[in-house]
Amino acid sequence: MPTIAISPHARIGALLGVLLTALAGSAFFLFHSQSHPATVTPPVTHPHVTPPTPVHVVQPTVNVNPLLPAPLHLQLEHYPRVLVAFYNPSSPIDAVTLVAASEAAKAQHVPFIAVNLMNDAVAGPLTALLPTGQLLPNPGFAIYRRPGVIVFRSDGALAESAVAQAIKDTR
Repeated sequence: MPTIAISPHARIGALLGVLLTALAGSAFFLFHSQSHPATVTPPVTHPHVTPPTPVHVVQPTVNVNPLLPAPLHLQLEHYPRVLVAFYNPSSPIDAVTLVAASEAAKAQHVPFIAVNLMNDAVAGPLTALLPTGQLLPNPGFAIYRRPGVIVFRSDGALAESAVAQAIKDTR
């Protein structure tokens, strides 16, 4: 019996197709189901999520994109902006980028989330929400504003001062 070989590109395309179909189905279900009063819960602490130093919590809103991964969705429910750094755990340059982004977020009192690009549960949905053909930066960061749109994106490593300036510019 002959063996069928599937190229890596075809596998990725099929996986993205299944992911987009699941996301579209979820969005359809969420937007077409009966609305129920939202239950307000305090933010859950996730690994790689650093809350801002002074606690200036904005009341949760219901207008956050439901297709965002849980860590980002939860932060955007409570804060108007979130700094998200993208990294590959095996890259020493990416580690430097994470430190710079984390320190800038802390200095600007903005929540910080580090996204491991090898973690498909978080990186996959964020990639699916990008315009067709785009990938998340490696390394890099993005500033998301409620309801879940990217208002600034940097592909590559930046110094802490440059990240802090980007955060200031998105106010």
